[in-house]
Amino acid sequence: MIFERLKSIVDEHFIYEGELTPATKIIDDLGADSFDIPVLINALEDEFGITIITDDVLKLKTIEDVLSIIKSKL
Repeated sequence: MIFERLKSIVDEHFIYEGELTPATKIIDDLGADSFDIPVLINALEDEFGITIITDDVLKLKTIEDVLSIIKSKL
């Protein structure tokens, strides 16, 4: 369920080829840049009712990392 909600957010904010998986890289595969990351973080915080701190943001390299952060905050 968390993955599906995350996928919905990613689909809304990024255009990417292939299938979104836990191994998908946020920068390399989704093409995220320094402007996209804050938008993604805000969308995640709104959707899941969590707060993601800067230290956590720096750890986000893959979708699995995002899932781990979300799960740790719920």
